Amino acid sequence: MWKSGWNLDKEWVKRNEKWLILLVLGLAILILYAPFGKKTSETGVLRSGERWAESETETNSGHRAGQDKNGSSEESGSDVETGLPGTASRQDTNRLYELRLEQRIRDVLKKVDGVGEVDVMLTLFSSSEKVLRVDKERSRASTSETDSSGGTRQQVDESLRESTVLAGSSGSGEPVVEKELAPEISGIVISAQGGGNASVQKEISEAMQALFGLPAHKIKVLKRVE
Repeated sequence: MWKSGWNLDKEWVKRNEKWLILLVLGLAILILYAPFGKKTSETGVLRSGERWAESETETNSGHRAGQDKNGSSEESGSDVETGLPGTASRQDTNRLYELRLEQRIRDVLKKVDGVGEVDVMLTLFSSSEKVLRVDKERSRASTSETDSSGGTRQQVDESLRESTVLAGSSGSGEPVVEKELAPEISGIVISAQGGGNASVQKEISEAMQALFGLPAHKIKVLKRVE
């Protein structure tokens, strides 16, 4: 009976040999690749984190380098906002000039009889301008030409050469400033307690014309209301 059972098992194995082989191969593949797959997955996550950390480090380094180069992020923001290098500083200088001039006008007018308390607002047409010292060198050359018929023609060539004067004995310093032109005023509005009086209006308007050379239509005097 045992022999008969053994024959049956051999026959069953022979009939299912192909499926058994596939099953064994599948188990072998599962055993071999499962640990490596897990390790690769974990390694992949780690490497991804490393790349992210490196990228973040580079970004932070670049940000810090940009701050060091520009001085501060706030100053850099001013440049981006205006779009032009130095524009913010130039605008601040103009505004400071306006405020100082308004205060000086206010201090003068409030001491004039009949004017009382005043508020002043002015606008600038242009910024201050530095005029550099320039050396000018003129040269003139004349030539005479005689044509085939015996006639004479004289030709004169003139040229002008200009160069900016630099400070220092060797001429390697900063350009020498000849003069500095103050900003041009576009218009003035003055609100005064006595601005309702025609005589006071006239005096204030004439004072502004004398100080700044403005035409009367660019000066407006109003009555100040408390």
